[in-house]
Amino acid sequence: MEALTWSVTQAEREFYGEHLVLLEGAISEFLSCMDMIRRYRVSLGKDDPVASVQARIKGADSMRQKLKRQGLPVTVDSALHKVWDAAGVRLICPFVSEIYTTASLIRGIPGIRVLREKDYVRFPKPNGYRSYHMVVCLPLRFLERQQQPVWLELQIRTIAMDCWASIEHQLKYKKDIPNQKLIVQELKRCADEIASTDLSLQTIRELIEGSEREELPCGF
Repeated sequence: MEALTWSVTQAEREFYGEHLVLLEGAISEFLSCMDMIRRYRVSLGKDDPVASVQARIKGADSMRQKLKRQGLPVTVDSALHKVWDAAGVRLICPFVSEIYTTASLIRGIPGIRVLREKDYVRFPKPNGYRSYHMVVCLPLRFLERQQQPVWLELQIRTIAMDCWASIEHQLKYKKDIPNQKLIVQELKRCADEIASTDLSLQTIRELIEGSEREELPCGF
């Protein structure tokens, strides 16, 4: 599986301070568990439900703005224990069904604690956004003590969902765009079309897998 790195600037080092190593540790611990799970599944002849993985530490400026929007103190304590997305991992799946397979595998990690889950795949946001969100924590190995949990936000989505979300994110922060209402409507239409395509691809896959099973000789 792929080795991941994530960028951290001096701004993040100053904002998160000594907690930065814990955030990075949470990401590394989770990625290590998922890598082992994925490898083991493949060794058993099963499909790897994850096509690619991304990880990040939330930028200091972005975190400050979020805390201000939510009326929270702009402190590292708020960042770690009030909004839960200082550390994040995104898991990209080829098919919709594999989103739920991946979420189930995550719940089964020994020692994992799930704070909350939100299914924006079955219940998309009004703007068309689709993804499966989880907030989890894992015990960090080799630490003498861990007084408070280090939360990790997980986003699980298909390749198509991720493409749409990336474009929507870029456009959302552009100022003074003409025809803003039309753009929002078009983005929503594109999101619905992408969801329909995802379901069609899922159906095609199931048809192919069904025909392959029928072709197996008796006794297999």
